[in-house]
Amino acid sequence: EAIEDDPIRSPDFANWVKDALSHYWGGPKLTESPLMQLQIVRDALAKHDSNPARAMRYVLDRALDAIKPEGERSLTANEWVLYNILELKFRKGERARDVARRLAMSESDLYRKQRVAIEEVARQIASMEEQERET
Repeated sequence: EAIEDDPIRSPDFANWVKDALSHYWGGPKLTESPLMQLQIVRDALAKHDSNPARAMRYVLDRALDAIKPEGERSLTANEWVLYNILELKFRKGERARDVARRLAMSESDLYRKQRVAIEEVARQIASMEEQERET
Protein backbone atom coordinates (compact mmCIF):
# COMPACT_ATOMS: atom_id res chain seq x y z
CA GLU A 1 0.00 0.00 0.00
CA ALA A 2 1.43 3.38 -1.00
CA ILE A 3 2.14 5.86 1.78
CA GLU A 4 -0.20 8.44 0.26
CA ASP A 5 -3.01 5.86 0.33
CA ASP A 6 -2.50 4.99 4.00
CA PRO A 7 -3.76 7.72 6.35
CA ILE A 8 -1.71 6.52 9.35
CA ARG A 9 1.51 6.89 7.33
CA SER A 10 0.68 10.41 6.14
CA PRO A 11 2.82 13.29 7.46
CA ASP A 12 -0.53 15.05 8.09
CA PHE A 13 -1.91 12.27 10.30
CA ALA A 14 -1.37 14.11 13.62
CA ASN A 15 -2.94 17.26 12.13
CA TRP A 16 -6.02 15.27 11.08
CA VAL A 17 -6.26 13.91 14.63
CA LYS A 18 -5.98 17.47 16.00
CA ASP A 19 -8.72 18.67 13.62
CA ALA A 20 -10.97 15.77 14.63
CA LEU A 21 -10.38 16.50 18.33
CA SER A 22 -11.01 20.22 17.75
CA HIS A 23 -14.39 19.33 16.24
CA TYR A 24 -15.10 16.53 18.75
CA TRP A 25 -18.79 17.45 19.01
CA GLY A 26 -19.36 17.71 15.26
CA GLY A 27 -18.54 19.63 12.14
CA PRO A 28 -16.91 18.98 8.78
CA LYS A 29 -13.39 18.52 10.19
CA LEU A 30 -14.80 15.57 12.13
CA THR A 31 -17.18 14.04 9.60
CA GLU A 32 -15.16 14.78 6.44
CA SER A 33 -11.81 13.92 7.98
CA PRO A 34 -9.36 11.72 6.06
CA LEU A 35 -9.51 9.59 9.25
CA MET A 36 -12.93 8.39 8.03
CA GLN A 37 -10.93 6.08 5.68
CA LEU A 38 -9.53 4.13 8.63
CA GLN A 39 -10.81 0.58 9.07
CA ILE A 40 -11.48 1.22 12.78
CA VAL A 41 -13.70 4.19 11.88
CA ARG A 42 -15.52 2.21 9.17
CA ASP A 43 -16.10 -0.60 11.69
CA ALA A 44 -17.38 1.96 14.22
CA LEU A 45 -19.80 3.35 11.60
CA ALA A 46 -21.55 -0.02 11.48
CA LYS A 47 -21.93 0.01 15.28
CA HIS A 48 -23.17 3.62 15.42
CA ASP A 49 -26.06 3.70 12.91
CA SER A 50 -23.79 4.97 10.11
CA ASN A 51 -23.43 8.26 12.02
CA PRO A 52 -19.93 9.56 11.08
CA ALA A 53 -19.65 11.96 14.04
CA ARG A 54 -20.53 9.25 16.58
CA ALA A 55 -18.21 6.73 14.89
CA MET A 56 -15.29 9.19 14.92
CA ARG A 57 -15.99 10.17 18.55
CA TYR A 58 -16.03 6.47 19.49
CA VAL A 59 -12.55 6.00 17.98
CA LEU A 60 -11.24 9.21 19.61
CA ASP A 61 -12.70 8.10 22.96
CA ARG A 62 -10.98 4.71 22.71
CA ALA A 63 -7.65 6.47 22.06
CA LEU A 64 -8.21 8.92 24.94
CA ASP A 65 -9.14 6.07 27.30
CA ALA A 66 -5.91 4.28 26.33
CA ILE A 67 -3.93 7.35 27.47
CA LYS A 68 -5.84 7.74 30.75
CA PRO A 69 -3.68 6.78 33.75
CA GLU A 70 -4.83 4.25 36.33
CA GLY A 71 -6.17 5.34 39.69
CA GLU A 72 -7.69 8.51 41.09
CA ARG A 73 -7.73 11.51 38.78
CA SER A 74 -5.56 14.46 39.68
CA LEU A 75 -5.48 17.86 37.97
CA THR A 76 -1.85 18.40 38.92
CA ALA A 77 -0.12 14.99 38.95
CA ASN A 78 2.39 14.74 36.11
CA GLU A 79 1.09 11.44 34.71
CA TRP A 80 -2.39 12.99 34.32
CA VAL A 81 -1.31 16.14 32.41
CA LEU A 82 -1.76 14.88 28.84
CA TYR A 83 -5.09 13.20 29.54
CA ASN A 84 -6.40 16.24 31.44
CA ILE A 85 -5.50 18.59 28.58
CA LEU A 86 -7.34 16.38 26.08
CA GLU A 87 -10.34 15.89 28.37
CA LEU A 88 -10.78 19.55 29.33
CA LYS A 89 -9.92 21.17 26.02
CA PHE A 90 -11.55 18.79 23.55
CA ARG A 91 -14.18 16.65 25.31
CA LYS A 92 -15.38 19.46 27.58
CA GLY A 93 -14.59 22.28 25.12
CA GLU A 94 -12.95 24.60 27.66
CA ARG A 95 -10.88 27.57 26.48
CA ALA A 96 -7.08 27.25 26.55
CA ARG A 97 -6.74 30.02 29.14
CA ASP A 98 -9.17 28.25 31.48
CA VAL A 99 -7.52 24.86 30.98
CA ALA A 100 -4.06 26.36 31.65
CA ARG A 101 -5.33 27.97 34.85
CA ARG A 102 -7.03 24.76 36.06
CA LEU A 103 -3.88 22.75 35.40
CA ALA A 104 -1.61 25.40 36.94
CA MET A 105 0.53 26.03 33.85
CA SER A 106 1.20 28.85 31.41
CA GLU A 107 -0.69 28.94 28.11
CA SER A 108 2.56 28.42 26.19
CA ASP A 109 3.30 25.33 28.32
CA LEU A 110 -0.27 24.14 27.71
CA TYR A 111 0.15 24.42 23.93
CA ARG A 112 3.49 22.57 24.05
CA LYS A 113 1.97 19.76 26.10
CA GLN A 114 -1.18 19.75 23.99
CA ARG A 115 0.95 19.03 20.91
CA VAL A 116 2.53 16.07 22.73
CA ALA A 117 -0.92 14.88 23.86
CA ILE A 118 -2.29 15.02 20.30
CA GLU A 119 0.73 13.09 19.00
CA GLU A 120 0.03 10.45 21.65
CA VAL A 121 -3.62 10.19 20.52
CA ALA A 122 -2.39 9.85 16.92
CA ARG A 123 -0.01 7.05 18.02
CA GLN A 124 -2.86 5.26 19.81
CA ILE A 125 -5.16 5.52 16.77
CA ALA A 126 -2.39 4.28 14.43
CA SER A 127 -1.76 1.35 16.77
CA MET A 128 -5.48 0.51 16.96
CA GLU A 129 -5.69 0.67 13.15
CA GLU A 130 -2.66 -1.62 12.71
CA GLN A 131 -4.14 -4.14 15.17
CA GLU A 132 -7.46 -4.05 13.30
CA ARG A 133 -5.70 -4.71 9.97
CA GLU A 134 -3.94 -7.76 11.43
CA THR A 135 -7.24 -9.45 12.33
